[in-house]
Amino acid sequence: MEDPNEQGTNENNTFENAQEEDISQSPSETNVEETDVNNDNVTNTDTQVEANTGSLTDMNDSETKSEQTGYTATWKQGSLGQEKDLRANILERMKSMESKAQDEMWQTFFESRKNAETDNRVQEIDGNFFERFGSRLKENQENQKVKDEKDGILEDMMVQSNVEPLQAASPKEMITTVIGWNIDELYSEILYEVLHIVGTDVAAQQVQLLEYLQEVFKLDSEKHNALLEQVKTKEAPNILLNVEVIEGKELSPKDANGLSDPFCTLFMSSSTVHRYNTSVKSQTLSPRWEEYFSLPVQNVKEDTLHLEVWDFDPAETVREKVSRISEVKGVKGLRKFVKEIAVTASTGKHDNELIGIVDFPIKDIPSNGQTIWCSIHKKPKAKRQGVLRIKMTFGSEKNCQVATQEYKHLVRNLLLYHLEKEKIEPYYWKGEFDILAQTLIRQHVAQSNLSPTDQSLAEFAEFVAVHLDHPLSFTVFSNLLDHLIDIYPSFNEYQVKSFWDSAKKLLPSCFSNLRKLRKSIPNDEHTLTQLSALLSILSSLSQKPIPAEVDLLPDNIYGWIVTPGQNDLHITLKDAVSQGAIDWIDCIIDQNKPESNEDEAVLVNRIKIVQLVRTDLQKAIDHHDEIFKQIMQFPYAATLFQVYEPKMVELCQPLVERLCLQLKPINMSEDSYLNPTEDPLSVSTGTSLFELYLSLKKFYELGKCDKEEVRIHVWFFQAVVNWLDIAQYKALQRIDKAIELDTLTPVDSSVKYSSSAVDTLAIFYQIKIFWEQLAWPDVEGCFTFVAKIIDDMCRSCNHYADKMSKKVDYVQSTSMSNVFQVTPEVSIIVYWNDTLGSINRHVKRFPSNS
Repeated sequence: MEDPNEQGTNENNTFENAQEEDISQSPSETNVEETDVNNDNVTNTDTQVEANTGSLTDMNDSETKSEQTGYTATWKQGSLGQEKDLRANILERMKSMESKAQDEMWQTFFESRKNAETDNRVQEIDGNFFERFGSRLKENQENQKVKDEKDGILEDMMVQSNVEPLQAASPKEMITTVIGWNIDELYSEILYEVLHIVGTDVAAQQVQLLEYLQEVFKLDSEKHNALLEQVKTKEAPNILLNVEVIEGKELSPKDANGLSDPFCTLFMSSSTVHRYNTSVKSQTLSPRWEEYFSLPVQNVKEDTLHLEVWDFDPAETVREKVSRISEVKGVKGLRKFVKEIAVTASTGKHDNELIGIVDFPIKDIPSNGQTIWCSIHKKPKAKRQGVLRIKMTFGSEKNCQVATQEYKHLVRNLLLYHLEKEKIEPYYWKGEFDILAQTLIRQHVAQSNLSPTDQSLAEFAEFVAVHLDHPLSFTVFSNLLDHLIDIYPSFNEYQVKSFWDSAKKLLPSCFSNLRKLRKSIPNDEHTLTQLSALLSILSSLSQKPIPAEVDLLPDNIYGWIVTPGQNDLHITLKDAVSQGAIDWIDCIIDQNKPESNEDEAVLVNRIKIVQLVRTDLQKAIDHHDEIFKQIMQFPYAATLFQVYEPKMVELCQPLVERLCLQLKPINMSEDSYLNPTEDPLSVSTGTSLFELYLSLKKFYELGKCDKEEVRIHVWFFQAVVNWLDIAQYKALQRIDKAIELDTLTPVDSSVKYSSSAVDTLAIFYQIKIFWEQLAWPDVEGCFTFVAKIIDDMCRSCNHYADKMSKKVDYVQSTSMSNVFQVTPEVSIIVYWNDTLGSINRHVKRFPSNS
């Protein structure tokens, strides 16, 4: 329960904000002089009364202008039949009023009157009727958003706990299963590679690698030592250095024409007799070869690749050389030309001329290979003679399929060991191994002649296999697929099959996570990263045609697909999102049953469900929708709305229409408003209906529907009519109570009017808030309601003036000396002067807001 004093404080704060708003929007043009109600000098009261009386009595020519009794009688003669004239006169009168000074006084007053007891007593007479529909409901709606987000997360967690939970086996159990495959042969092969490390990994400590390998495969020392001794008896492997000579640039010219005819010679320092030559590229200093060679490595620790670049000089006679004198360029070229002729004339031949050389020690080449630009020189520290770009990788004569199979099991064991040792949570491994594991992987690739394509496909297959039991980060697969899709056109038949087999195993996890997206915290960075990677996987796979023989989306796994057998990832994405939304809302409805079959309980239940659905849609718009659109061009939030909207209509429309038909009209005569014929459930039901209307309205606003198609306001038309009828007599009741509690003393030193004026204006302010929240979309209905609201306000003004005049007469007749001196004219004039300006500004906004 809320503290009544606290309610009054909140109410006055809200009212004060409205006054500040009015100050900024009040009209500035006026030529009419007004009474300065801030003047504390009461000696001029008669003059002020006379001036104000004159201005007010202009509203009706038939009224007496000078007599106090006539003035009072004028207001007593007011009747319901004069309300329309009164409304017109009020609006005309207020057009010329200066409002800024009045608003400033209202603001000062409310600041000092936040905890006034009379406020709460006035509100309690009708159970805070106007506040429940006005400021308090508005505050509740604003506060509900934060609460709904928290409740929504809890509801999501409860729902997801009942839908296909993931069962992840421990890494230790998976390792036990995996290493049962041909363990001795695989372990011996890895030991053999550790004992014969190639490349820069030679510096790695062999003892650490052997101990690490034993831990990974979980072998006891006896078994490990026995296999190690067997491996040591084997001969060293036949390691190959695969070299691609790609291109050269800025080579030194060796011919008289300023160019060269370059070619390359390659050989190992341990076998100088086995030389390999590239083709000759004629008359160029920027040759491009792109030629491949495989050179046997005899000693990985001592061998060196030796590469020479030569200028080819064909065998020509002196006459043939002289015939090319026109090609000579420059003095330097002429000298070379003369030298060539002299050598040919004396020896009858001309040898190829060395341009430059470069050496690569095998131990300095990374075990996973490298592509580099290198400078060539004739002698150490001599001037550079040009640059070459070459690619070097290690290989072997091992069968490709055997190497791939061994690599798959090595990677899986290394990964499972890493997950267990580091205790990595599901979806958090991003593809990074420790240093020793990386060394083992590089050595196996180098010594097994495994191509980059086969390596990537093997990793794809094994990462997916582990992912099914211990989910890995989806970024691992999105990065792998980025590379595989680029090289997909070069796949052979076996590689294509391997690719789609792995993709088929991965997709159920992708779509399952999409359906359970609500289980994650929506604004969590890790969640958004995983979602982006997951959608990138679908985007990459959708770029390539699915082979006809591949059943990528089998019916036994994807039973929720609306149109099975299409193998279309975009259609399946829509089905997954829709089915996830259906599962979620069905569970929400099932887990949130009404506390009873009473209409009020059912209404409260519907409000909660709509708020939860609206919150889910808001989270989708705020955090996920843009990601879906950017990566998959998929309208995520719109798809959710298409699922939710029919459910909301099914749940709410029959209930609302039935309750609206049951609301009884308020029968109230002019003299019997204190005891009208009222349905005791009208107020509580009306409040809940209005709250449901606001929730549905915000839900449809999020869906961005065509306003002409959205007709939910029609369901609530009778409820609004009923509420306005109730508000009319509640206002009269509250005004009577406000006047009863009014002590006719100034509410603040800065003003000279009493509490009942403020309480009356507060009623109109709450009605204004109600109307702004209602935001009725139908123009015709809007003006109908506006007309009624203004008529009811004018009737309330009439009622207040009549009742206040009677109270002032009574006070004067009893000669209460302890009350400040005030005449009926002063009380009524001050009220109309100081209060109706704000009333007018609230009232005149209704048509524009609609």
